[in-house]
Amino acid sequence: MERAFSDDLRVHVLGAGAMGVSARSLAAQFGVGISTAIRWLRRLP
Repeated sequence: MERAFSDDLRVHVLGAGAMGVSARSLAAQFGVGISTAIRWLRRLP
């Protein structure tokens, strides 16, 4: 089942992703799915 993530969590994940952390590492660190982390990182400019 799908669950909603807070905007704060997204900001933290995207901030770490902007510094070059891999999507798999972000998913493990922040407790989100790998596909979710990848989808969020694709939105970075």
